[in-house]
Amino acid sequence: MPKSRASSEPEHHNTGTPPTIRALFLTALLNVLSDMDGRIDPLLREHGFFLSQLDTPYERVPLHRYVALLEHAAAKLDRPDLGLEMGLSFGLADLGPFYALLRASGTLRGALDYLATFQSRLQSRTLFDSHIGPDCTTYAYRIEDADIWPRRQDAEFAISGHAHLIRQLTNSRWAPVSVQFEHAITGREEALARFFRAPVSGSQVANGLTIRNEDLDRPFASAIPSEDQKLKSILEWHLLDLMGPDSKPAEGLAALTKDIISRRLGRTHVDCAAAAAELKLSERSLRRRLMEEGTSFRLLLQEARQERARLILGSPDLPLSVAAEQLGYSDTATFSRAFKDWTGMPPGRYSRNSR
Repeated sequence: MPKSRASSEPEHHNTGTPPTIRALFLTALLNVLSDMDGRIDPLLREHGFFLSQLDTPYERVPLHRYVALLEHAAAKLDRPDLGLEMGLSFGLADLGPFYALLRASGTLRGALDYLATFQSRLQSRTLFDSHIGPDCTTYAYRIEDADIWPRRQDAEFAISGHAHLIRQLTNSRWAPVSVQFEHAITGREEALARFFRAPVSGSQVANGLTIRNEDLDRPFASAIPSEDQKLKSILEWHLLDLMGPDSKPAEGLAALTKDIISRRLGRTHVDCAAAAAELKLSERSLRRRLMEEGTSFRLLLQEARQERARLILGSPDLPLSVAAEQLGYSDTATFSRAFKDWTGMPPGRYSRNSR
């Protein structure tokens, strides 16, 4: 029988180190469950958490147990919109020293870039990146461990939390251009559109906020460039020291190249020349050095596509046409043939077996 992806103890076959998150994010859950009194401690303990962990907010805790806790709490307490509630309750002050750093960033783009810079320290094996277009920029959030599922509450907490932070940094009337979720939102479209004040779509490859570039680049009303630059440098240094080293181990060129491919898949054109440019190498040098590490750009692209395909097909209700597009295939038939060559089964059957 296939392994259930709803398990709270996933295998983490994609990496030797289980992903983690900082204990400070438990604050959002406690904020919205403050009326539970003595009942919250047993709920936390059931998933291996303790109230005392909030005394060490930068402690790393297992991401899969944190996500399972949110899903369990939403179901047990009959609060299907728990993640959205958490996002609204999690303010700038809950981020501790990050509060001042984001304020000192000068612009919304600067603030979100800082969150991206610290992402792997706050929550490992999780994508938070941006794709800049001529008029808008899309910020995408996705846990990269496919075994951590379901994860609707975490996704809705992350996206609503970012929207709430943006409103605190700019103004309370701010609205994104659009919102995307990786899970299905059938029957909730209108309610979510009212919540975010923007169109919302589900069954996408990643969760995301699309924001106008003019909103991102408008200086904060309180910005003082000379003072902010000094403050940013001091705060960044102290936060890096406080949070310790990045959770990612040192990587070879092949791993770095594959990371670039994974970030670009479905978002922009992926080829060896583009990856080489990002690594500040010539295309010829990159190909030679990858060969020295026993691989090639073509093999890394295929591996990244396979991993992303398995992740995508584990997402309920995601059409194969979307999967094909996100993996850079010209049509569904080409993608289906490639997937069957990799796994020995068509994507539709794999998708059913993975749930």
